[in-house]
Amino acid sequence: MSDIALLHGLGVQLIVVAGVNQQIDDMLQERGLTPKYVGGYRITDREAMRIAIEAAGQIRTTCEQFLSKGPAIPMFRRHTKGDREIHFEPALRVISGNYITAKRRGVLDGVDFGLTGEVRFVLKDDIRRQLDSGNIVFLSNIGFTASGEVLNCNTYDVGLHAAAELGADKLFFLHLDEVAALQLPQWLPLSEAQNMLLEKLQNSISAQQMDALRATMDAKPPEPASAYGVATSLSPAQLRTYQAMKREDLVVDLDIWSAQGFPTAVSTCVVACCKGVKRAHLLDARIDGGLLLELYSRDGVGTMISADFYEGIRKALPNDLDGLAALLEPLEKAGILVRRSRDELADMLPSFTVIERDNRILGAGLLLDLGQTPDGVPVAEVGAFCVDPIYRGSGRGDSLLDYVEQDARSRGIQRLVLLTTRTADWFEQRDFRWQGAAYASELLPLARRARINPARNSQLYVKNLEAPADNLQAPGKRIGF
Repeated sequence: MSDIALLHGLGVQLIVVAGVNQQIDDMLQERGLTPKYVGGYRITDREAMRIAIEAAGQIRTTCEQFLSKGPAIPMFRRHTKGDREIHFEPALRVISGNYITAKRRGVLDGVDFGLTGEVRFVLKDDIRRQLDSGNIVFLSNIGFTASGEVLNCNTYDVGLHAAAELGADKLFFLHLDEVAALQLPQWLPLSEAQNMLLEKLQNSISAQQMDALRATMDAKPPEPASAYGVATSLSPAQLRTYQAMKREDLVVDLDIWSAQGFPTAVSTCVVACCKGVKRAHLLDARIDGGLLLELYSRDGVGTMISADFYEGIRKALPNDLDGLAALLEPLEKAGILVRRSRDELADMLPSFTVIERDNRILGAGLLLDLGQTPDGVPVAEVGAFCVDPIYRGSGRGDSLLDYVEQDARSRGIQRLVLLTTRTADWFEQRDFRWQGAAYASELLPLARRARINPARNSQLYVKNLEAPADNLQAPGKRIGF
């Protein structure tokens, strides 16, 4: 709650979704009742519904209590002067209400789920007005039908709908051991996260069922083994349902992952990214200051799932020569890049990294190892760096530069140098620093200085790279440094 209050003070618009599943179970057991679940979903009878409402009210009040705490009076008086009377108010405004429109889950495979609800949509315009007014919006498990009935909804479903329908920039899930046990990396590209979920499903059904499912989805063959354990098999009814689905439909269906016992937080993150949320984060709730560290530290402290920043980025291949020449030619004619003959390009091809999409080269960057400078620093040159004008502004240039920097760092390069006459601004915004005329700079090895044309007056820009970490990953397997 302290992290949330601080983020709000920094101008972050926040929707807080609080789950009460454990509280409902505890309260049922205190009253001599047994919690009932089928396929990962609670069966909510009338008594369980009353307890769900009570638990939701308690957790809402607890959150409001934390967020209402203002500064200490001695500190407040020190920074306030005047004789007027001061009225202390709750520190933050927390707004909740009937923002969740739901419907009954109904009867599935003969099981009546009672007052368990499924979210239809959230009142996004009303929520957005509250956010724009500087309020924190609080959502819980309680949803309402068009007829005024109160339902107990899955909190992950609530958070998913709120994030997707409001177009959230980020979705955070605070978790405990069930996700921590997976030992996920700091960053998971969405495609890898999807494959991880599909692998979980593939390991839970028979070989015959898998053949039928793979034929329907046209999925890639599974890996020999899974790092994520084995789950119970699907029922024949579930198999028939999922055989009729496409690969993408499987990923965005929460029911199947609940039934498999896979952490719902992970599958919901993947679904959120599939539905347009830019980034989803899994964060251990026991890390003190975890929200702040995940947002504002270099590497974060959790796992982020997002679109693959490095999609289509790879080392150049011999058959890329024509596409690469076509990409560079207009910039060479404009004098932005140094002219290179086809033979020179062919010789340099192994040093190029390219962005490829649908067999077309959209971007390229050259990384040439220059050896060591007179002061003993390993240095490499970034050159011929460009992105097709149609695709500029889409972040591809940043991804390409990031990939090239990771490649250099993995080779022990400590300094990147760049010679340019026209594109300095873009690189300065990415931490390259101006060092004067290139032909006279001692930051370049002597052999490289000897090849510079002084008449061109190329300016030298330098970026120092951090030393490689012990757990250094291959280029494209982490985000930045």
